[in-house]
Amino acid sequence: MISLIKNEWMKIFSKVSAYIFIGFLLVALVGSAILVKTMNNADDWKAKEENNIQSQQAVLDDPKTSEEEKEWIQEDIARSQKLLDTGINPNQETSWTFMVNWVTSIASFVTLFAVIICSASVSAEFSDGTIKQLLIRPHRRWKVLLSKYITTLLYAATMVVVLSVAGYLVGLIFFGSASFTDKMIDPTSFEEVITLEAGPYFFELMLFWVPGFLIIITMAFMLSTLFKSQAIAVGISVFILFASSTLNMLITSLVERYEWLKFVLFPHIDLRRYIMESAPMFEGATVGLSLGVLAAYYVLFIAITFIVFNKKDISI
Repeated sequence: MISLIKNEWMKIFSKVSAYIFIGFLLVALVGSAILVKTMNNADDWKAKEENNIQSQQAVLDDPKTSEEEKEWIQEDIARSQKLLDTGINPNQETSWTFMVNWVTSIASFVTLFAVIICSASVSAEFSDGTIKQLLIRPHRRWKVLLSKYITTLLYAATMVVVLSVAGYLVGLIFFGSASFTDKMIDPTSFEEVITLEAGPYFFELMLFWVPGFLIIITMAFMLSTLFKSQAIAVGISVFILFASSTLNMLITSLVERYEWLKFVLFPHIDLRRYIMESAPMFEGATVGLSLGVLAAYYVLFIAITFIVFNKKDISI
């Protein structure tokens, strides 16, 4: 098995795309840091909030202001005052806030690149006509397939590690060191002012991202065994990846009418919603339910993958 994994690992890195994907992550990190460094003006945040309170108070005291406008203005004033009370600069970028704000966002490219690698893993053998040479070796089919799956997971894990380590180093270089437990303002809290510890929050976000990431690349790997054409396998996988957010919104809007939609995959892929949003996706949604749904689909995808591959006609 180890020799098979080594062979598959060499196959991945024999392609220029494997290096391009990792290089793109590094360029994206540096580009993001330069953009933030150029545009971020964090020095006068207190003055801005104080000026906002004064200007909004003047509008609030204006007799022409409607009651509806007053309610919104009072909330805006309260938010500015809460920011001042915390003493935490909401625009301050440090190595750990950069990890929270940018590394977690760039992780979506890791998903895309991993999907491309996984969906081409088996289908490329059929497209290139090398599947027969692969299976005439003294290894059972399931071992060959498992080695491919493990190797694609290892490459995906490598990209995650590169992204995380490089992200921290880029943040360190551009924004300086910061304590792991330094406070930051929750970037997703618009009405309330919620303070978080930046380092633990980053790892929490990544931990909640991993299950959905694993499901997506497993689904892409399954599609790679279902289609002999590499182009079709990659195309369908990428389409599903980009369409998942739209399907998620559609399913969430209909789940009250059709309760069985609670068990459809797409609303459960991104578990970060449980820590980034105050309200659940739908009534009854819990982390336990989402993990259970993801586990069920994972078993289903793995079963289909190995059953289909073991019975697949390898004639070219």
